[in-house]
Amino acid sequence: MFLSQPDPTEDLKLVSSSADETIKIWNVQTGECLTTLHPVRVASALRNRLYEGMNITGVTGLSEGQISVLKQLGSLA
Repeated sequence: MFLSQPDPTEDLKLVSSSADETIKIWNVQTGECLTTLHPVRVASALRNRLYEGMNITGVTGLSEGQISVLKQLGSLA
C-alpha cells in the first residue's frame, strides 16, 4: 500500500494492490474506490492487437488484404 497527499487541499488517497493483479486508488476520507487499473493479461495478446482502436475508415493506398489484416489486429473500419 502507498499513502499519498501531495497537496493539502486534495483528499488523502491510498493505493492498494490485490492478488487479482489489479491496482486500486481509494479516497481515504470517503472510502470510495476512485480508479481500478487492470494489467495487460498476456504479452502475446498485446502483440496480436498492435492496432487496437486505430480508425482506418477512409484510408487510401491499402489493399483489401492489408485492410483485413489491420482489422484482425484491432483497427476499426
